[in-house]
Amino acid sequence: MRPLATSEKTLFMLLCGAVFLAVNMLGLRVFIQAKSALRKSIAASQTELASDRNWIELGTSLQPAQRWIESHPMPLLQPDGASALLLKTEREEAESAGLKVAEENLISPQSGSHGETVGVSVKLTGPFGGIVRMLFALQTPVAWRTVEKLTLRSDSQPPNVIADLELRQYFRTGNNDGNAAPEPSTP
Repeated sequence: MRPLATSEKTLFMLLCGAVFLAVNMLGLRVFIQAKSALRKSIAASQTELASDRNWIELGTSLQPAQRWIESHPMPLLQPDGASALLLKTEREEAESAGLKVAEENLISPQSGSHGETVGVSVKLTGPFGGIVRMLFALQTPVAWRTVEKLTLRSDSQPPNVIADLELRQYFRTGNNDGNAAPEPSTP
């Protein structure tokens, strides 16, 4: 092979330098992409870790509520008995509060993952103080009753009001095991 001329050596060195530079640029691009993917992966892992910590903290913070539920289990009733008991309680509380029941409608029983509910839709008339006393008497956590909807408007007689409300009674049937309350599910 013949020796290279000076211009050929210069050209060959420039070509080698260009190839070296191109390979380094491609390598740098791949390195930057890998670094970016690694940062995204780290950020996703940190987000998952924070979410898992939140679930653990939520589980810890719900322990007092779980103890309360275990010490105050839902009443063990049948749907008909629960409806009758809710109607009786609602009527007695309305009477003791000096209210007049204008309309009552039973709401069909509903089943859920943690128990069942029955409801009654009621229209009451009477003094506002009587409505408040009745609501305080009916809606207690220990009784597993809630007031789902409440609408108040003034009556034609000034001190009186008309209240439309929906009461719910939560209970479990005899199908559940013993007296233990159902375990809450966490996603």
